[in-house]
Amino acid sequence: MVDEPDGHHAMRLETGVALINALTGEHVHGRPKPALGGHDLVRVATETLGNGQIDLLTAERLRNLAARLREIIESLSRREHDQAASLLNRMLDDSKARPSLQRHGEQSWHLHFHGPEADLVQQWAAGLAVSVAAAFGEHIPHRVGLCAAPRCDQVYIDASQAQIKRFCGLACQNRVKAAAYRARRSGS
Repeated sequence: MVDEPDGHHAMRLETGVALINALTGEHVHGRPKPALGGHDLVRVATETLGNGQIDLLTAERLRNLAARLREIIESLSRREHDQAASLLNRMLDDSKARPSLQRHGEQSWHLHFHGPEADLVQQWAAGLAVSVAAAFGEHIPHRVGLCAAPRCDQVYIDASQAQIKRFCGLACQNRVKAAAYRARRSGS
């Protein structure tokens, strides 16, 4: 069990959340999210990962990976930890995640969770599955969630010490507070 994810796992978790928010979901900040396909899907996947070698098939596979991660986060948000663990175990199995030390050129040896033959999606699937699993114990159920604002299904990571974050960002938080204020004013 890990209290806090290390830097590498934390970066992977942030990238996983970015993939989920960029490639999945139906609403963002109270507005419908446009469906991504073709060139737009490739562009968004490329921008999210910062990798210029993504084709349409790879982008679609990344969207499927993001959908699986979203399903895990949704289970955690509903406090269905057994379901989340089951989904995560399946993802670990499917990704064939396994630790191995690798070296690229003159770089020092470092840990990967995929074999050298893995393609981009397999690399991300294994790395993300291991990072979520490493943080799963007591840490991740309180640190990730779905935005509590109506018509927003963005995922967030709560990095605050108090662990009380409920919204994906200020836009949704302000939207909810303004609606509550208007409701109080109209009720008086």
